[in-house]
Amino acid sequence: MSAPTGGRPAGSCARGAIGATSSLLSRSVAGYEDLAREAAEDPDWDAVHSALGAEDGTARIGVSENFVSSSILEATSALIEIHEPIRYSRYEEVPIARLDSLFNNLLGSDETAHLKIDTQGFERFVIEGAAGVLDRIRSIRAEVAVSEVYKGEMVLPDAITFMAERGYVLVDAWPAWRHPETDEVLHFDLLFRQDIADPTPRI
Repeated sequence: MSAPTGGRPAGSCARGAIGATSSLLSRSVAGYEDLAREAAEDPDWDAVHSALGAEDGTARIGVSENFVSSSILEATSALIEIHEPIRYSRYEEVPIARLDSLFNNLLGSDETAHLKIDTQGFERFVIEGAAGVLDRIRSIRAEVAVSEVYKGEMVLPDAITFMAERGYVLVDAWPAWRHPETDEVLHFDLLFRQDIADPTPRI
């Protein structure tokens, strides 16, 4: 996970379009070394060696052959058939934390945030772990599958309802990944913002 406060496209989008003052990016903890090197070049970007989820503790992450498809959830056989390099080559034990446990160490008390999540099916658990600070997260961008490709993930219709229950409305969507043979959309990037008319979570 990283928390850039300037100079990154996601943060720029958040401040300009949604009104956040900072951006939080949730990335696979398996890629921490690369992320830390990038963050070291930006004084406004902090890297934290932790996965994000609904509980503090440890988790087992499957590291995919292509690395970028690594996930705490199991990849389905259907997903591996679509793209063989998604198959896990090993598993690692990693630290995992709730975002609301880390939030105040990342941002100032008067700052709000845009949260971008790309955690290969684990998005719901990241948001559940942010329950205590959702009032300070003005917008959330998450990659969500049309149908289940990681076991137990939140799929598109559920995501819209899940976010509405937390006081967010869908404001934009665009294809994130297409089937390499049929060209059908398998994942969408969804952009949510706090419901200005009714910002109170309904759960």
